[in-house]
Amino acid sequence: MSELNLLQAIILSVIQAITEFIPVSSSAHLLLPSKLLGWPDQGQFFDISVHFGSLVAVILHFRDSLLSRNFYTSNFFLLLIVATIPIIAFTLIFNGITDLRWSLTSIAISNILFAFLLLISTKIKIKNTNKKVINQLTVNGALTIGLWQTLSIISGASRSGTVITGALFLGYRPEDAAKFSIYLSIPTLLGAMFFGITKNDILKEDIDILITFSSILISFIVSFFTIKWFLLFVKKVEFLPFIIYRLFLGVSILWLI
Repeated sequence: MSELNLLQAIILSVIQAITEFIPVSSSAHLLLPSKLLGWPDQGQFFDISVHFGSLVAVILHFRDSLLSRNFYTSNFFLLLIVATIPIIAFTLIFNGITDLRWSLTSIAISNILFAFLLLISTKIKIKNTNKKVINQLTVNGALTIGLWQTLSIISGASRSGTVITGALFLGYRPEDAAKFSIYLSIPTLLGAMFFGITKNDILKEDIDILITFSSILISFIVSFFTIKWFLLFVKKVEFLPFIIYRLFLGVSILWLI
């Protein structure tokens, strides 16, 4: 991270915070500046720093439920664990796959492909007159959503996007799909930070205190307001703007290269 200057770190922190929770792929957007503008790779420590900021934002947003003892004995908490198992198993089995740096072509194609999958899932949702709420989620449903989440290993797929797509295919309301994806980001972000710390000698990296603190703070603030905005936006508008954006992004990248 020492190769990044303060302005680059601030911009990347904002990008990560906005794209972490909406279905547009944060990892792809973080790669684009280095691929298109020649910016230095931000490194593992930067990734861990901004993920930490986003994690604190999620916890603060859901603080009422997360601070309740009943939450950890609830069926919903069990389903979050079940939905997290596939991504953990996939990461352990295919060790090192999360360290891959994807090409612009693969990022573009992934955006287009998963935009179409999200579009199809919204059309299926429209045909389903009995929309399910997240309280109706079953163990099998949580496992299915967890399997969808493993596709987020592909840069450009979007963790949030794959979870939402899976939930919509199962017939859940858009706002419940979005809310579950944000809840599911808690164990996922924790896992990403854990693997990032244990698999890499990040403590041996040269750390700029100002850049590190700024990245965490900006990621936290922007993430917090993005979560609030996203949940309200999805309830009113749903996902079509994100689908259009991802198609435009994918086609634009292919055109540029």
